[in-house]
Amino acid sequence: MGSITPNPKKRTYELPPGCKDLIHVLQGAPSKPSLGTVRVNGRIRARKVRVIGERGEQHGVMSLAEALQLARARSVDLVEIAPLAKPPICRMVDYGRFRYEQSRRRKSKT
Repeated sequence: MGSITPNPKKRTYELPPGCKDLIHVLQGAPSKPSLGTVRVNGRIRARKVRVIGERGEQHGVMSLAEALQLARARSVDLVEIAPLAKPPICRMVDYGRFRYEQSRRRKSKT
C-alpha cells in the first residue's frame, strides 16, 4: 500500500492511487448515478424489480428474468430508473430514445 508522501516542489502531498475516490466520497460527492451509469437489460443487478410499461402502466413486482423476457417480447429495453428504491424501479423503453430525451432535459435546465 502506498502512503502519503510530501511533494517538495508543490508544497502539497501526493496521495496513493485510489485515495482521490475516497476523498470525493468523504466530501459528499453526489451518489446519484449519472446518465452514463444507467443500468440496462443484463447489467441490472437486482433479483426482483418493479416494472413500468412504455405508456406508464404498472406491471408490478417480478423477477428480473420475467421482466427481461417481457421487455424482449415487446422489442424494448429494460432500464433501471430508480436503483435506490426497494425494489428497484425499471421502465420498458427504447434505450436510444431514453438517452436522447434525458440529454435534452439536461440541456434545457441550463
